[in-house]
Amino acid sequence: MRHKQLIKAKVRSLRIKGLSLNQIFSHTNIPKTTIRTWIKDIELSAKQIAILRERVQEKLQEGRIRKQKIQKELKIKNEKTLMNKGKNQTKKLTRRELLIAGAALYWGEGFKNRHEHRLGFCNSDPEMIRFYIKWLEKSLGVKKDKIIVRLTLNESYKERVRKIEDCWSKITGIPKSQFTKTFYQRTQWKKQYNDDSYHGVLRVHVGDSLNKLLLMRGFIEGFKLNLEK
Repeated sequence: MRHKQLIKAKVRSLRIKGLSLNQIFSHTNIPKTTIRTWIKDIELSAKQIAILRERVQEKLQEGRIRKQKIQKELKIKNEKTLMNKGKNQTKKLTRRELLIAGAALYWGEGFKNRHEHRLGFCNSDPEMIRFYIKWLEKSLGVKKDKIIVRLTLNESYKERVRKIEDCWSKITGIPKSQFTKTFYQRTQWKKQYNDDSYHGVLRVHVGDSLNKLLLMRGFIEGFKLNLEK
């Protein structure tokens, strides 16, 4: 009995000091329902109440931060899982799969005007350009010396043209002797790239490729037939 009175006195003393139920529980391990019974007659000062409310808000904020952290970790884990799943499904393409992938890519980004007389493709993504050139070689049997490229730049980057051409030549494996005269856009940009991330747009043409262009049009028509099934 005396032990219980000592514990009760300790609980009340902690409450008088302004501690919350959770804090008292952590100090004494007494059930909160018992703590409430023992301290119900103790009135806290306005300052103590304000401190407790501030602590509650801090705990809520800590809880929100923990939740956000967990959600972020789950999001990153999910993204990584799906990224690896997608990568594993496409990292090894058969010859037919590569043919279809490149033809579909050309359908989206290639030159399809009826007046065209050769294969033409343009994009600003270096990896997409590399994929397309590999596809030309592997699927259509195009030799690299038949590939002609043309760089399109905003005129505000005119002084960097040589450096950007060098970069594209390294990316594609196409010698600069196969680069035609750069085309400059005169649009005034609000955004300026201060690093080496700007590469402009590269146009990739294949010389003497009318028959391959006609074949490409056949690929695209074949894709369209799938819409009717």
